[in-house]
Amino acid sequence: MAGTSANIYQTLGWHARRRPAKTAIVDRDRKLSFAGLLELTRSIAFRLEELGVKRGDRVAVLADNCIETIALLHATGLTGFIVVPANTRYSADELRYLLQDSEPALVIHSSDYSRLLAEALRGLPHADPACIDVASLAAVQPDSTLSSWRHRAGFEAWHYGAVDGDDVAMLIYTSGTTSRPKGAMLTQANLLWNSINYIMESELRSNHSAILATPLFHISGFGVMHGPLLHAGGTLYIVDRFSPERIVDALRDFKPTHLFLVSAMWVQMTEYPPFLASRYPGVTFVSTAAGPLSEARQVAVRRAFPDAQFGWGYGMTESCVTTIKSQRTEELDLHPGTLGYGWRHIRYRLVDESGRSLERLVGTGELQVKGDVVFKGYWKNPEATREAKGDDGWLRSGDLFEFDEEGFAYFRGRSKDMIKTGGENVAAQEVETCVVQCPGVRDAAAFGLPDDHLGELLVVAVETAEGVAPTEEAIKAFCRGRLAGFKVPKRVFFVDSLPRSSSEKPQKHKLVEMFK
Repeated sequence: MAGTSANIYQTLGWHARRRPAKTAIVDRDRKLSFAGLLELTRSIAFRLEELGVKRGDRVAVLADNCIETIALLHATGLTGFIVVPANTRYSADELRYLLQDSEPALVIHSSDYSRLLAEALRGLPHADPACIDVASLAAVQPDSTLSSWRHRAGFEAWHYGAVDGDDVAMLIYTSGTTSRPKGAMLTQANLLWNSINYIMESELRSNHSAILATPLFHISGFGVMHGPLLHAGGTLYIVDRFSPERIVDALRDFKPTHLFLVSAMWVQMTEYPPFLASRYPGVTFVSTAAGPLSEARQVAVRRAFPDAQFGWGYGMTESCVTTIKSQRTEELDLHPGTLGYGWRHIRYRLVDESGRSLERLVGTGELQVKGDVVFKGYWKNPEATREAKGDDGWLRSGDLFEFDEEGFAYFRGRSKDMIKTGGENVAAQEVETCVVQCPGVRDAAAFGLPDDHLGELLVVAVETAEGVAPTEEAIKAFCRGRLAGFKVPKRVFFVDSLPRSSSEKPQKHKLVEMFK
């Protein structure tokens, strides 16, 4: 796909010509057809050009999910600027780092985050970027103004965009669980092939609809189902920010066919009584990713969606999100513990500790993937890029997987997320999966603390469910019945909430600092 003229703007234009009146995107106040979304996309591209944004310039976005951000993403294919979504939960210091690293020409923000942005801009080593409110992008330019711009742009660019598949569309800053985030460069081709994979593997069609509740500053916001659904000609309902109340309202009012939430969101949903008391028979597919979910919570989700298939998924920002996914409940029932199977347009291999590729995907090793969804590299960081995908183009996931004879994949832990205690290696994921099954445990993160005798002391930080207070001994006793003795946590720390990255993964380096 690299080197071609294909881009995501081109697909939006195709739908606007083929089905101009079809509803593309909805929020609580507005509804836009594909023709309307295309018009907004063009007007935003024109507005940014007026402000001096050129091809290759970065445009940072600090706002909740909104229609304008979706249009902005498609506009990257028209004029070639690069979107840099900023985590709205960042501290001022973290936001300052993103602005310092990406050096945007423009920051688009909502008024809710004006104070955070102002604080982050103080102390930047380079000139402050221009800043505009996202609400100012909602006004569509007059037809005469756009017609003039169309004449200057030329017919081909107006209809198909002016960028190639290899041009960078987005800088998504990785979660930074162990270090400062890095800007992953995702190209137009990456986004297109991700959509193609989803449309084929998930059988997305133009009569499908979905709720977008995962934040657009994370690749799961646009990459998991939502961008692909628009690519297929379906309809997207935008929830500005996640809450169980907003999701229940959207399910009732919008009646979608598809719903994706990361596991931390499903935890909140399964603790919200109105959700548990309701049934949503119109939903045909629900899915999750990004962490363990107890069997009891999975049962509660399935009960709420009696006609839906339930699926898991796995992916990385650097692979433009999903590379492994299950699509049907029976796949999970027949293959307990699987996250799904590999997709047809991605190549897979398992590599052992010596760097040897395992024959026929048999055994356990680090998962590596190759294909048109693999990112271009890290922004201004060639060394980290070489470490991530080397000269051969194989993306190193850092995750341990095992495949069965039918091709279903099983997550076995982080290759670097191992606790070495008393001469034994313990996968943190295995401990966490056990602990979250314990009654009263909401979420858990296992990690190691320095210890003179054992090397590392295996411990776990636990969030408890509201109104429930399991004891440390109760959690240890629960684990003893299910894990080998050396895998049972030696200490249990109770926290109000686990520190999390933008992808909702626990930040274990922060836990180590808290408890060492």
